[in-house]
Amino acid sequence: MKRTIFYIVALLVAVPLCAQTGWPRGANGSLQTSEVALLGLPARIDNVCFLDGKLHISSGGMLFGVAVNKGRLGFPEIDTALLAVDAQMTYAVRHPSTGVLFYTKIDKKGSTFLYEYYEKKPGKFDTRRVKPYGFSYSVEHPVFSPDGRAMVFASDCPIGFGGRDLWYSEWRDGEWQYPQNLGRRINGEGDETMPALYGDFLIFASSGRSDSYGGSDLYASRLVALEQTGDTVLMYPIGRSAVQSLEAPFCTRNDDYGFTTDGNGNGWWITYDVYDNEHLHSFSGRMDCVKVTGVVSDVAGNIVADAEVTVSSRQRQESKVHTDSEGRFALFLQPDEEYELACYAVNHFIHRQQIAFSRTKEDLLYGSERCNIVLMAFELDKAYSYDDLFGSPVSSELSPSGRKRMDQMATFLNENKGLKLHIASAYNLSADIPFCALLNKSRLRTLTEYLKGKGVELTAVDTSTTKPLNAADNQDVDILSPTALSSLTVYFTFSD
Repeated sequence: MKRTIFYIVALLVAVPLCAQTGWPRGANGSLQTSEVALLGLPARIDNVCFLDGKLHISSGGMLFGVAVNKGRLGFPEIDTALLAVDAQMTYAVRHPSTGVLFYTKIDKKGSTFLYEYYEKKPGKFDTRRVKPYGFSYSVEHPVFSPDGRAMVFASDCPIGFGGRDLWYSEWRDGEWQYPQNLGRRINGEGDETMPALYGDFLIFASSGRSDSYGGSDLYASRLVALEQTGDTVLMYPIGRSAVQSLEAPFCTRNDDYGFTTDGNGNGWWITYDVYDNEHLHSFSGRMDCVKVTGVVSDVAGNIVADAEVTVSSRQRQESKVHTDSEGRFALFLQPDEEYELACYAVNHFIHRQQIAFSRTKEDLLYGSERCNIVLMAFELDKAYSYDDLFGSPVSSELSPSGRKRMDQMATFLNENKGLKLHIASAYNLSADIPFCALLNKSRLRTLTEYLKGKGVELTAVDTSTTKPLNAADNQDVDILSPTALSSLTVYFTFSD
């Protein structure tokens, strides 16, 4: 059976993607992700946060600080500065408007409570427990709204939707008000924990959801509802804003949680696999990006599995994904940045295309765009005939259309090493035979030298014997026979 090989033509169709379930895992694009080398911590990571230029990690009842330099992590050291405030501290966050340090610690019964490290009088600091009015349950991993007037945290309060839920409390009349549940859209039957802020989005870990990829996944919901009126209360979803899975590369088949960011395009999150092995991952780039999805297929509509799709730009390094068994791919690209998209599959041309996308749905962390790629090209063991390669019937100089055709063949050979191109130039035996013979040799030499100039190895080109297809009787014939079609025709056949 003959194998079909296609030359790429990209069809970019900017339409929103609705169905997202089942897209290939582990995909990444301009949003760069990688696994951090083992930090050598004594036990499982319980909590993580970025504060005062360091990544702070709670592990085995101890708090460690890891220096961060341009997104790269140093060696973890016991965080003596924070532990001097409270030796049992497990998590810390600063109030965005006052800079006051808030932190949590776990009591002997396993409950987590919130404390404030405040200036009691000039130069003198003290700690006090922060207890929202009338609320006696745990306060875990709090984060503040940008104006500092609201606080979101996780709690084991039983008046919820199951497990731990996310709650928020307002700062009003000099105290934190009784917390309100963020609602069923955010809180499910499992645990919602470790809230974090990313621009206008609340990011949190959640378990037990029907759309999850593993036991615990990362989700995002826009802080400011579309009907926002300016009140701090409406800075939080309260069941109205859409909740979106962070998908690949953040969500895996394992447990994902502990998202934190330095606010400068770098961040981290934690994964625990089925063997309870810990993995710390990092990312760089804007998360409020554009998810570009598409399918690679051939002109007949057949999908191309395991095609290599890459994007690169001047600002960011190259990112690479492969299509899955159904020819699908997903890339996470920075908005309003120009990229070169390339697609390659075995025995196919490489296609390069400039693309750029803008965010269109500000209520979702990821915008969505569609980019389908259709591949087209030559068939092996099939004779192709062209009569527009040369400027005239008596010329061996390539025409503009001839150079274009030869460029395609050169690209095809250079990108598919091991293939061979057979060339035969026809001429009419009833004409001036000596002249036609010389013209034939000159044309073959022109074609061979042109291919060589394009980087094709001479061993990949055969001009000795070829049997092109005769259009008249549909039979293989010798190119030198009187049945050759015309003195303009050149035949090409690819074989492996």
